[in-house]
Amino acid sequence: MYEEYSPHRPRLVYVIIVANIVVWLFINIVFTNQVALNRFLLSFGAVPFFILNGQNLLSLISYMFIHVDFLHIFLNMYALFLFGRDVEERLGSALFLVVYFLSGVVAAVFHMIYYAVFMSLECSPFVRPLPAVCVVPAIGASGAIFGIMGSYLVFFPRRPLAAFLYLIPIIAPAYIVIAFIILIQTFFMLTMPFSTIAYTAHVGGFIAGLLTSLPFRNRGPRWTIYG
Repeated sequence: MYEEYSPHRPRLVYVIIVANIVVWLFINIVFTNQVALNRFLLSFGAVPFFILNGQNLLSLISYMFIHVDFLHIFLNMYALFLFGRDVEERLGSALFLVVYFLSGVVAAVFHMIYYAVFMSLECSPFVRPLPAVCVVPAIGASGAIFGIMGSYLVFFPRRPLAAFLYLIPIIAPAYIVIAFIILIQTFFMLTMPFSTIAYTAHVGGFIAGLLTSLPFRNRGPRWTIYG
């Protein structure tokens, strides 16, 4: 009888990355007209005004697959590749999927809470015509990926990560790099509430991923017993 280490091979990470790239290509090839693009984003992006009024609830999922700018999708998919493979290997595909999508949904909910606090008067259902700022869609996988980052912190807090500090490359344990990133996100969330970047969603997704993964923090590498 003998034991053999048999890690779960991450597959869903690559499926999600490919799906995001396909949607990005579709958007940039098909929607050459800004009016048509805006209509698409309003339909599939997470628009807090619509969701809080019980409309377009499926956009809580679809918004995670929508990117328009190349830099946006490149940075998100690179981060998912960097953190997601190890997290999926540790959690398994099913739990990884739960953490990913739950973090994305919670990120959108945090964004809507921000919306309700800062836009409640300006975007009241009684205001007509509705200001354009009230129907700005949230798009992108950032919230879900920050959730995976939170999960990574639970499982691999001391694993070395490369990062840049004022353009200077450094290598530090994951808990230092991730803590630094979250502190920056929280600072911008508190000081730039009207930014076009949804910092609130990033922080919310991170919290969701971290808390969802904590019950599995003692889940170790899998061993197969032969005999």
